[in-house]
Amino acid sequence: MKEQIRQLAERNRMAKTKEEKEAVAKEMETLKNQDPKAFTEALESLIHTTAKEVEDLTIAEKMGEVTKMISMAYIAKTYFGKSRSWLAHKINGNKVNGKVATFTEEERSIFKHALADMSQKLGSLGVSL
Repeated sequence: MKEQIRQLAERNRMAKTKEEKEAVAKEMETLKNQDPKAFTEALESLIHTTAKEVEDLTIAEKMGEVTKMISMAYIAKTYFGKSRSWLAHKINGNKVNGKVATFTEEERSIFKHALADMSQKLGSLGVSL
């Protein structure tokens, strides 16, 4: 049912006319009436998944030009013991081996610590010059 809802939502986003949107809404209502509990569970799961994807994908947007200003290779090696490309995949939410690369909660915490640590070091240097 989750896949059916996902497809209907995509059709709704792509719909250009009021009639197309109404047809999708009617199909969604029919699906809901077939099994209200399964429909609700599938919809909640999709909402949770979408919220998580948005949260993860906005890391790259939040970083903006900062990724050009600081060395991602340094962060990857120093704080994670990984390669720059590994970190880039996580930041950008790239597909790796068929799965979207995202930070685990622990990795997100390490990344936040890395940025704060580097900020403190740069701030201290700026004051001492």
